[in-house]
Amino acid sequence: HYYITNNLRFLMSFYTNNHDSLYKSDSNWSFITQKVHQLFKDKKLKELQLSKISKCLMELVGHENDITLSLEYKNTLMKRGMKCLLDNLNDEKRRCGENFDLLYNLGELWSEFMREIIPTLQLIFANIKHLNAKGDSVERITLEQFRDDVVLCTEIETVIEGIVGQKESSYEIPRSVVQMLLVLGNLANSDKTSENQRRICNLCSLVVKPYINPFDVAKTIQQY
Repeated sequence: HYYITNNLRFLMSFYTNNHDSLYKSDSNWSFITQKVHQLFKDKKLKELQLSKISKCLMELVGHENDITLSLEYKNTLMKRGMKCLLDNLNDEKRRCGENFDLLYNLGELWSEFMREIIPTLQLIFANIKHLNAKGDSVERITLEQFRDDVVLCTEIETVIEGIVGQKESSYEIPRSVVQMLLVLGNLANSDKTSENQRRICNLCSLVVKPYINPFDVAKTIQQY
């Protein structure tokens, strides 16, 4: 029993201390990281690239733990990818100056994100069990990262509140933005106590009429 316990402690310590180094030194993981970043930058990958990514990933799955891959997906790939999307938005804002239309650009980004990026990520990481089990999915995890690290890192709340507050405003909020807010506000299994989720639902209540805000419902129930 003492021998087994100490070996388990050693293995857990090894896993924790070598979590990053396992992949930094692996050419397969380096290739995957590079191509996923390219996907976020260019919005597309070639078929041959997808084939090679799948092959590299399957080799990793055969040698490393799915848990490690899922952590790397959330903490490395998605963080870096979302930063790329946000940087592109900020670059466009600097380029356009006062003519920058945040909602239009967010709507265009959302359309590309749903049409190209998410389906490609689902295809690549379909066989990673811990990314697609126990209420998790590549789509949900990626959407939550998009909510937290892109949408809510812009001035979307200020912009929408300003538009809604103008009684005679002729500006029409793009349908793609309305769709984006509804999708993000209705994430399956999303933490209902999440501050970021509450912020998204509040935006939904501003742009969609009628809209039942789940946080308002929960608050009303608690009062009774």
